[in-house]
Amino acid sequence: MPLVMSVRLLQGRYDAADGWRENVEWPPAPSRLFCALVASAPTEEERRALVWLENQGPPQVWAGNLPEQARFRSDGYAVTNKTSGKGGSQSLPGRTTAPLTRVSGIPDTGEFAFVWTESDPPAQVEKALAELAWKVPYLGRSTSTVAIRVHTTPTLRPEWTPYTPVALGERATTSLGVPYPGYLDALDRAFEQGGSAWDVRRTIGYTTPDAPSVEEPEVVRGPFGTMLVFAFGPEVVLPASGELLTLTDKLRDTVMARIGQDIPGQVSGHAEPGRHHVGFVGLPEVGHRHARGALHGLAVVLPHEVDPDAAEAVRRALVEEPLTHLNRGYGPIFPLTLQTGASNTKALNPARWSAPGTGSRVWVSATPLMLDRFVRRNSDPTDSIAQSVVTAGYPAPSHVQVSQAPLTPGAMLRPRTGTYPAGRPRRWVLHARIEFPEPVVGPVLVGSMRYLGLGLFEPRPTARPHTPADDRARLEEVAHVLG
Repeated sequence: MPLVMSVRLLQGRYDAADGWRENVEWPPAPSRLFCALVASAPTEEERRALVWLENQGPPQVWAGNLPEQARFRSDGYAVTNKTSGKGGSQSLPGRTTAPLTRVSGIPDTGEFAFVWTESDPPAQVEKALAELAWKVPYLGRSTSTVAIRVHTTPTLRPEWTPYTPVALGERATTSLGVPYPGYLDALDRAFEQGGSAWDVRRTIGYTTPDAPSVEEPEVVRGPFGTMLVFAFGPEVVLPASGELLTLTDKLRDTVMARIGQDIPGQVSGHAEPGRHHVGFVGLPEVGHRHARGALHGLAVVLPHEVDPDAAEAVRRALVEEPLTHLNRGYGPIFPLTLQTGASNTKALNPARWSAPGTGSRVWVSATPLMLDRFVRRNSDPTDSIAQSVVTAGYPAPSHVQVSQAPLTPGAMLRPRTGTYPAGRPRRWVLHARIEFPEPVVGPVLVGSMRYLGLGLFEPRPTARPHTPADDRARLEEVAHVLG
């Protein structure tokens, strides 16, 4: 017997933003419904019903269409609780203001439903969820008032489109947050620690019956594969991206010191010509309008064609005797934690830098690249950058856009003065947007000093959203490399 939660928008408007708060969320995410139920002060019996619900798997979402012309966005300022002598608020002297974006939409039909098709709820669970659902005043922002009804007789209306969870590895048309076993406890911990529901959110892929079948394009795999990611501890003030080279150079020295004698050439950088080395990169927050470029962690990037002795040396140096901190010799000591699974911090997810599966044709520099050779300052470096891409092991780009300023929000302008390793040549440092004739799977590292994190590129969104299948592949890949 299925379980259905039918939602009626009392004012016909849905006010809720997607993950980046740039667009209205549609269809509504099941995790948002679950959070609304939790926020409605459930009794102990209702909490037990929520635990039952989070173990039922992701539901289908039956919802109408939300036309583009019925999606709205407003940008303004909101009064904060901070005070300043300069003020900021015209109505509350001394209080500051902060930018605020609000998005909303008016769907074709003011009702939608969440359907657990094979749940078979016990009578007491159905009763408890029904009583809790009537307590929910709104879904999304407080201006999006709703009435929710729980029943067991689903009827798919002609104006509704069913959004169905996809199996691992299948193509999805959108991704939605969903409840999962332990979600209620995770929300409680986030609340106690002053965090947000977004910190414990998990998404999966959804598709619709009318989703067009798209032939997967052939993709080109770049020379780099596994990323061993180390996150900075939560108590650390995240370093600015300008400190990149001091951290990656010290990480490289630390790894080689831990290996000791007989350092493999692919780790030291002294491999025979034509062999790709192990890379040491920083992971900045870039790509959205609130990005500030702070480094959330570091990563050791292994080439696909890494020698077994080099892979084993890295495993012993980083995992067998866990790397727990990085000491530059000055300033703070950075605690490090090896990430063995997907992270809620986007910058720490290897998939964020590799565009797994379908790859991406367009890549934009998150850290500036240094040219492989000297060129005149008044000359066009486009051809030099294109050649650097080929030298780094990627296909010849079909188009290159060059800029002295960052081309994506949060990207580092250039390394801080005094952070370049001693004895390295100093060439022109630039940003670039690269377009390939076919999709490329990264990570993409280009230019001189790419093995220390310069020339790290971010992919532009691919046709297929990131799915749990990518996380599973990532875990299997790390397990294979680390033994």
